Amino acid sequence: MQVYQFPNTPPVSALAATTGFFDGVHCGHTAVLSTLKRVASSGGLPSCVVTYEPHPRIALGKDSGLRLLCSSHEKQQLLAAHGIDYMVVIPFTKTLADTPPDSFFEEYLARALRVKALVVGFDHNMGKNALGDFEAISALGKKHHVAVHRVSPYAQGAVTVSSTKIRRALQEGRVAAANQMLGYPYPISGVVRRGLSIGRTIGYPTANICPDFALKMLPKDGAYAVQTLLNGALYGGMLNIGTRSIFGHPDALSVEAHIFDFSQDIYGRSITVYFIDMLRDIKKMGSADELKNQLKKDEAEARKILSEYGKTPLS
Repeated sequence: MQVYQFPNTPPVSALAATTGFFDGVHCGHTAVLSTLKRVASSGGLPSCVVTYEPHPRIALGKDSGLRLLCSSHEKQQLLAAHGIDYMVVIPFTKTLADTPPDSFFEEYLARALRVKALVVGFDHNMGKNALGDFEAISALGKKHHVAVHRVSPYAQGAVTVSSTKIRRALQEGRVAAANQMLGYPYPISGVVRRGLSIGRTIGYPTANICPDFALKMLPKDGAYAVQTLLNGALYGGMLNIGTRSIFGHPDALSVEAHIFDFSQDIYGRSITVYFIDMLRDIKKMGSADELKNQLKKDEAEARKILSEYGKTPLS
């Protein structure tokens, strides 16, 4: 997949495109992407995802605390895995936010990107104040000779999948539910930094992970069963998100993974952890011995969960 930063655009005379932020590239997005590829193939057109950076709510100062499911790089990887030909990133600014739907459609889609077929999600809106609903987009498509295709809502049972619902599930520690909506286990990547080396003293050395993406959403504080990807190899493990309050560091939030059956020195190395399921909420430990006993229980539960987990990120 080739990536362009607007105003640079793919060197083609026509495109089949979809537009949106695509945070997480989840199962609902997959339905849109599948339709895009089908429409592109039937029309003999390359496929293109038109997306934005930064997130509109952050760019407009409406939600500075918003955390995201994926970085721009992760989004690229996920879209490429779906077989999309092009990704065009439009900088999201207040000027763009103030652009009326008809101007956005004409200037960006029809003229600059030469879109001939447009695929939109069931709830997609376009332009200033989201005034460009499906009816407006359809009318603009007719005006500019762009075929508009609408994708039905994607639901799992009674739940319509969305990035907001996935974030909520992660906030509540329901990573298995989040993974089901994502269609893959939720990852966090980062460099292993030196920590306090407390785990090593009680037989549970940990990799202290500094996430690569500052806006990456962390699941709820607690202990999790995880898989860890390092140099192309996958290892089982458990991970803790929280503070080290029993050791006098009440404000030091940490993301620490203990990798099962692993003893290599990986300080300074990049790793990715995939959240499989939550083990428990944070517990206040009175001593190192109490923590060690709890970690033994966590390990047994994590190994059980991972042994029953039928999928891996590499499958």
